[in-house]
Amino acid sequence: SSSVTSRRRVLIAMAGSLQGVAPAASSASEETAHPERPVYAAQAELIFSLVGYAVGVGNVWRFPYLTYTYGGGAFLIPYGLSLLFMGVPLFVLELGLGQLTRRGTLGMWTKIGLPRWQGVGLAAIMTTFLVALYYITILAWTIYYLGRTIAAIPSGQLPWSDELQDCPAMNLYVHQTVANSPYLIDSAGFLNSSFVGNTWCPDAHGAATAPADYVVRTVQPNRCPAQMAKIFWEAQALKQSSGLDDFGGLNLEMLLCLTIAWVLIWLVVFNGVKSSGKVVYFTATFPYLCLAIFLVRALTLPNALTGLKFLFEPDYSHLSDPQVWIHGAIQIFFSLGIGYGSITSFGSFGKKSANFVRDASGVAITNCCTSLIAGCVTFPVLGFLAAELHKTDPCIAGDSLDSLKSIGLSGTGLAFVAFPIAISQMPGSFFFAILFFFMMLLLGIDSQFAYIEAVATVLMDAGIGDKLPRPLLSGIICFISYIIGFLFVTNAGVYFLELFDNYVSIYVMFAVGALECLGLMWTCNGETWRQFKILCEENTGIRLGWISKATWGYICPALCVFLVVVSVTPPFAKVDVMNARSSKAFPEGTGYFPEWSIAVGWILATVPFALMLVVAVWPNVLKSSRAGGSTIFDEMPK
Repeated sequence: SSSVTSRRRVLIAMAGSLQGVAPAASSASEETAHPERPVYAAQAELIFSLVGYAVGVGNVWRFPYLTYTYGGGAFLIPYGLSLLFMGVPLFVLELGLGQLTRRGTLGMWTKIGLPRWQGVGLAAIMTTFLVALYYITILAWTIYYLGRTIAAIPSGQLPWSDELQDCPAMNLYVHQTVANSPYLIDSAGFLNSSFVGNTWCPDAHGAATAPADYVVRTVQPNRCPAQMAKIFWEAQALKQSSGLDDFGGLNLEMLLCLTIAWVLIWLVVFNGVKSSGKVVYFTATFPYLCLAIFLVRALTLPNALTGLKFLFEPDYSHLSDPQVWIHGAIQIFFSLGIGYGSITSFGSFGKKSANFVRDASGVAITNCCTSLIAGCVTFPVLGFLAAELHKTDPCIAGDSLDSLKSIGLSGTGLAFVAFPIAISQMPGSFFFAILFFFMMLLLGIDSQFAYIEAVATVLMDAGIGDKLPRPLLSGIICFISYIIGFLFVTNAGVYFLELFDNYVSIYVMFAVGALECLGLMWTCNGETWRQFKILCEENTGIRLGWISKATWGYICPALCVFLVVVSVTPPFAKVDVMNARSSKAFPEGTGYFPEWSIAVGWILATVPFALMLVVAVWPNVLKSSRAGGSTIFDEMPK
């Protein structure tokens, strides 16, 4: 009716005046700026894309590592609560915003009449771009391992096998009363099991000094699976330098793998959702077949029960540690990919009438169930690994996982050291090695192409490159990222990856989550939320009620603000995030990080937030603010 139309015009003017910009132009101008948006050929393509994006390599190594570090099953409590109160609601929100506005994480803000808030989307996409720069290095490492494994098939020995070269000498601390016994060392060069009670083991950090009545005996073992896997990773794969300030030149083999990785990503995203929507049918589903095979194998390994007990028997004492709760929430954001703009981008290519609440909830729960399945694979493997390594190292207990910290289980160490060690000890090791690294490659591809898709979507919505053919735009993004990525395939590449990984997402994703809620729920005197509810019901039939208002209006923003605060303020946070001031050069330590790395890290963490503030003050710096276009206030079905 005319009265309804007049009311909408008033709301448009009100939204524009409150945000400090002119009212939107006619919808015809928007059609010129934004030609007909492509959509997935089927809703299943969107679902598989979301599953592929959310389920990544972090499910295989980051979740098990955090569970291992923070009390086993006890970690599942804050993890599950974070999923319920933040993960599912924010995933639903981001998918719904993309679907109903038909815009990415930048353009959606002009669509809901809040051009000054576009900085939130810009911060999200800048963070996504920075993550994409280093994340693909993990794909390069995976391609390297996969290639070396396949090339080694004719030899019958995995490239990190301890049968390919002599083991390094090993120091044992034994009591002086047995130090000279002729039976101390057996024929294989290992400590005789009857003398295990007479040995002393340094602590996990190697900082303790042996008691005075223990002496060092140097032995030459015939088997050393743990040491050789670490040597292969550090010396052959990474060609690791002494620290961040020691570039050491390009690692040419890894540069080749990086090139292959970027070519694969371009082949997936070159034509947007028209190409990626078909690829995900395989890349999002085949890893589950791999996980199923690994699950059966893991559960039938010797000593698998030791690992499962660690996973499911909680140590409730850890729940008094605030870090357990903080990391449970952080893992939900990392795992689901909330606050990076990719979910909104995917949603903008879906059907506007789809049930985004059902789809997003299902994907979020599927992702977390996948983490649990990955845990049921990883921990039995670690139990098997402990039993195997106990045979060669008396300081590693066979009935506990605690002593495995000495081989390096943090992050990349779990995927590229611990798993290769365990696989090398299994029958059919080549099959399981190829299966594992192929699975890792597919998991990484799905997440990586989502990052690039999100960047391309924002550029098109901002009117940058929107006139370029999509294959060319995708190619430009991939090529620029590839050139910058040379940094991560130098001999110091692993240190730069750690620098980016520790600082880039330190708080921005939480700020984005909070501001998405606040922008939708509390702007224009609540009119933005009311119109969004109407738009949602008109298009999908879903009526957003008090649960949505409670979670998006109060619970999620409050929890996200809390996470921002604890991420940047003591005593929970610290300026020297990576302990650069106490770092030691490799191989004496884990690698030297100079003082300037702290400043570089915080610059990486601050740039996205600074861009957010710039757009909030000067929204017209973005072409999308100047172009005008319709908003949800005047696009309601008549």
